[in-house]
Amino acid sequence: MRFIFDLDGTVIDSSHRQGDTLADWRRMNTVGNIMRDRLLPLAGKMQAAIQDGLDVWICTSRVMGKADFAFLRMQSLLPNGGPVIHRISDADDRACGDLKLAKLRGMAAGMGVSWARFANDSIMFDDSIDVQNTMRNAGLRVVDPVQFNSYIIRKIAS
Repeated sequence: MRFIFDLDGTVIDSSHRQGDTLADWRRMNTVGNIMRDRLLPLAGKMQAAIQDGLDVWICTSRVMGKADFAFLRMQSLLPNGGPVIHRISDADDRACGDLKLAKLRGMAAGMGVSWARFANDSIMFDDSIDVQNTMRNAGLRVVDPVQFNSYIIRKIAS
């Protein structure tokens, strides 16, 4: 089984750098702000899966930079062998669902695996409704982590 994790809003709380637009996100995407990110409860499950040697991938809409990779490494969130799939440049302004579907289909093709088999052997964790709908319509199982994270946060607070 392949476990595909989104980052922002799924395993990482980066809400302090979001704003209203993609331009706001890009402006707030500084090394200092990246290092202020906090882990969400699902991150613990991702860390455990990586530590157990499971097939863990990251699929994010971010343009990943050195600070992003450093943060993931410091938090033990870098997959051992699985890829970190991300937006290559700020010029790529596809919707998150379309971007992730195209990249995952490309990965499946590169592995010589049909999309149907890839989807059957994968489960994705992503907080974006757009991504959830796009992936589910393409046959991939998607878990919405928002309820899980909220439940754990409430449980810890009580």
